[in-house]
This record gives sequence, C-alpha cells and structure tokens, in this order.
Amino acid sequence: MTFRKLNILLSALTLSVCAILVFHNLRQAEYLNEMNESWNKASVQNIQIALDLAELERAFGYVGFIHHFKNYVIRREDVDYRDATESYWETTDALKRVMSSELPEYDQQDLLIVQATLNEYFRNLNDLYLHHAHLPAEEADRLVRVDDSQARAALVRLRADLIPSPLEQYNETLTSNQTNAFWTLVSSTYPLFIILAFAFTISFVSRKVLMRAKEIDTIFNASPDVFIYSDTDGKILRANVMASKVFGYSESELKEMKIEDLVDPAVRNRHVKLRERFIANKGSRVMGGNNAEIKGQTKSGRLVPLNVAISSFVFGPHKGVIAIARDMTALKQMELDSSHDALTTVYNRRYIEAKLDEEVKRAKRYGRELSVLLVDLDNFKRLNDTEGHRAGDRGLVVAAEHLRQQLRKHDFVGRWGGDEFLVVCPEISQGDATEIADRIRRRFEEIHFPWGCDVTMSIGISTLQTNSANVTTQNLFDEADKALYSAKERGRNRVEHFADLRRPKRIK
Repeated sequence: MTFRKLNILLSALTLSVCAILVFHNLRQAEYLNEMNESWNKASVQNIQIALDLAELERAFGYVGFIHHFKNYVIRREDVDYRDATESYWETTDALKRVMSSELPEYDQQDLLIVQATLNEYFRNLNDLYLHHAHLPAEEADRLVRVDDSQARAALVRLRADLIPSPLEQYNETLTSNQTNAFWTLVSSTYPLFIILAFAFTISFVSRKVLMRAKEIDTIFNASPDVFIYSDTDGKILRANVMASKVFGYSESELKEMKIEDLVDPAVRNRHVKLRERFIANKGSRVMGGNNAEIKGQTKSGRLVPLNVAISSFVFGPHKGVIAIARDMTALKQMELDSSHDALTTVYNRRYIEAKLDEEVKRAKRYGRELSVLLVDLDNFKRLNDTEGHRAGDRGLVVAAEHLRQQLRKHDFVGRWGGDEFLVVCPEISQGDATEIADRIRRRFEEIHFPWGCDVTMSIGISTLQTNSANVTTQNLFDEADKALYSAKERGRNRVEHFADLRRPKRIK
C-alpha cells in the first residue's frame, strides 16, 4: 500500500469516527484497560531485553568467550579452542537475540560495535589456531591482541539504556495511564482535532514502520547465514539471499518447497517427525555440533555440512519456525587440512605425533601394550631420479593407501616426512606387531608398479610393554627408528623389532 492510499484511508476513517463519536465514550474505559495491558506487555519485553543483554555480557566477558580465548592463547590446547569456539557461538546467539528486539538506532550501532569486536577476536583465534599454534604465549598474545575498549564502552551504554528499574518503569506506566485517562475525557469535547492528530500520527508511524521493515529486510538479506522461515507443516514462507546461494534455488523456487526438500534424503522421513515434535514442544535448539553432523542437499544434489539453530514461535493465531544455518564446508576443509597430509590424505606429522603421545599415555594409564611401526620406502630416491617426481608422489599415495587397507580401523597412520610413515597400533604385542608388519611388507612387495625400479618397504618396530612405566614417547620412537635403521643396513625390504636388536648374537 502506498503512502497516498494510506492517507486516503485514514481520512475516511476520521470522517467515520466523527459520525459515531457519540457512542465512543462508552468505549473509553475498555480502551484504557487494553492500553494498560499493552504497556504492561511492553514492560515485560523491556525486561526480556535486559535479560538478553545480561546473557550477552556474560557470554562475551571474562567468564565466557574472552576467558576461553585467553586460556587458548596461554595454554594452546585444543579443548580451550573448542571451548572458545562454543562460547563464540553462544555469544553470537545472545547478540542476535538482543539485535532482534526493536531498539533505537544508537543502540543498534553499539551492538554492531560489540559484534565487530567479537568477530575480530574470533578471526584472530582461528588464525592463531591454524597458522601460529607454535608461537610462545607472549608472542601469540601480541599477535591476537584486540582493542576492545569501544566494545566495553558500548556495553556500558547499552546497560544504562536497556536495563531500567522495573518498579520505575511500572510507576511511569501507571502515571502515564492516569494522565491519558484524564486527557481522553477532556479531548472528547474536541473530537475532530483529536482524530485528525491521531490520523497524522498513524501516518507518521506507518512511514516509520515501513522504513523499519525495509531495514529488517536489508539486514535479513545481508546476513552471511541462511535464514529460512517456515510454517508448522514445513512449507517455506520466506528465505534470504544466502539460502539461494547455499542451496542453489531461487527465492521463488524455495517458496514452493518444504524444509525436508533441503535435508539429506537419508534422514528426510525422520526429519518430519523431529520437526513435528520440536514444534509441539516449542523453544530453541542448536544442531550440527560435535556429536552429530547435519547435512543439507543443494539443487545439484551435493550434500553440504551445516550448523543449524532453530526456533519455534507463536504470534497470535500464527505458528512458525525460523531456521538459521551456516555452511560449514570451508571450516570442515580447514579442519581436514590442519590434521591431514595434502598428498597422501593420511594424518600429517603434527597430528600423528600428538596421537602417538596420547596413545602412549593411555596405554601406560591402563597397563596396555602399544606398538609403533616406522615405515620407509626403499629405492624411493632412485624412483624420483629415474621416473620423476610425479611417479614419486604416486608411490607415496599407493603406499599410504596400502597401509590403510592392511591395518585396523582404530590404528593410526601418518606421514612422518619424505617417504617415511609412522603407524600407531594400540593394544598390539611385540609378536603381533612383527607379524602385521611383515604381512604389510610382503603384500606391498607383490604390488606391480608401472615403473622400472622396485619400491619396497623397510619397517622398524618398537613395543611398549605393560610394565614399561618409565618409557617415554620419544624413547618409543627412537627404538623404532633404530630398528628401521637396522632393517636398512641388513639389506632393506625387511622388518626389524628393536627388542631383537638387543638379543645376544649366537656364537657359531
């Protein structure tokens, strides 16, 4: 509806009300009661905004995200990184709840300052985790330090503006109601002026409402996350621009679809029941965390990992669900790149080294055996020199895949460097480790390669016995390394266990 049509409608309303004003006084008392209820609801809404702001300060402050952020900078442990990441999303959710309220523009600007500071902290956290995890704590602190003085000042302003005293607000509301009741009685003798003023006020407010609606629509479509609004039957009523980018459907196509059309086909039937149960229980929920991965299906049929937050609501006779989703493809790829070797796709050295240390501690704690295999490709340099580096890369890929196929699912394979691989085998004894390693060596020898020189495996083994409480991770690796060196010295294409190197040789 245009502003002109709205003004015409309000003018007609004014003339109609003038004709029936004589009956209007009987309606004043009831109208005032309704207005009181509306104002009381507004008070409750203000209190809810204050609670949401308090939750934002808690999640962002020195018992929340900042606390975990500082812990990770100091200790550089993955658990602190995960805690900081979870606190970031908790703070983001609290920030979204406050921003979703109808606030003045200056309060919205302060919230944007807090959001920008929070995002800068999070970018620095991920940069430290992915690229500078080896830096000392002091140097890391200088690298990721963020000037959050503006954010703190913004929170102080928001606290002063959004957390009024409930009793003071109630008294103001009560006084305002009494004043309005008095002036309603007085103004009933001047109906035309009151009604005209009312009409102009409605026109002005309507303009503001329309402008605010345009603002909300702009923010809705500018969000980096997917926003989907659906009814209780799962029919999509509205979706933002990011939803079209992630799923590949146009806005008009999405409005003809149901939520289940965007879900992994393997769980669609189950998703219908879960959605119905969620709507019946109401509330909010975050899905796609560490315990379960949520996947969506694009128009091309590709499955994308998602982090999803959903919320059901009731507005008068209407019920609906809002889903906020984030495409986790880039983050998943970063996680994979940080722990896996790019060429062979087995674990990289940093990860396998950490896994070895973790498994050694576990074995010593529970009195279990543990074997370590250090695998080296024989004649690998000759392969590179004669056949080229592509052949060498292919040989490494084949070797890594061969190790994966020959080992158990709970064994760990990592590329140690060059043509060396480290294998961690929990709960494997010395004899079993030797047998497994020899089987790996023999079957690799049987592989027919398309190049001229033969590529075989030499394997050095060390075993942590159940009574080896004093053995360290470095001791265990050094023993495997010495056993590998012995295998190379004794002709290559063979398996040596460190324990056999210490046995006295038989005198002939």
